[in-house]
Amino acid sequence: MSRKQKGFTLLEVMIAITIFAMLASTISQVAAVTVDSQLHLEKKLLATWIAENDIITMRTLPWSEIKSSREELKFSHREWLVKREVKDKKKFPGIPVNIPIEVREVTVSVYLKSEPDNSLQSFIAYMANDDV
Repeated sequence: MSRKQKGFTLLEVMIAITIFAMLASTISQVAAVTVDSQLHLEKKLLATWIAENDIITMRTLPWSEIKSSREELKFSHREWLVKREVKDKKKFPGIPVNIPIEVREVTVSVYLKSEPDNSLQSFIAYMANDDV
């Protein structure tokens, strides 16, 4: 007389639990990386907006007020550091002579205040003296 078995053996249950645990661990790691990437992209986008706004604001200033500086600001519930580096530009590659107008190279770099060594965004703009 043979009886038909019902249910799973202990070995089959252990293998199924192991496979489930490996899949759950992989899905958890992928989700963590995705969230981390999304947060980094959000910071980068906000830093881009801050840098673009800063360059636009500098373009509205009189020529004499375009200077290197540093500013702390609060935007989107975060504290930011904006560094501006201004250099007079006399020569440009590909142009054999000096340009007869005054031009300044403005580099705007944006950092999280908590990470002042890690620039999230940096833009370079050229500004000419329109005051003449």
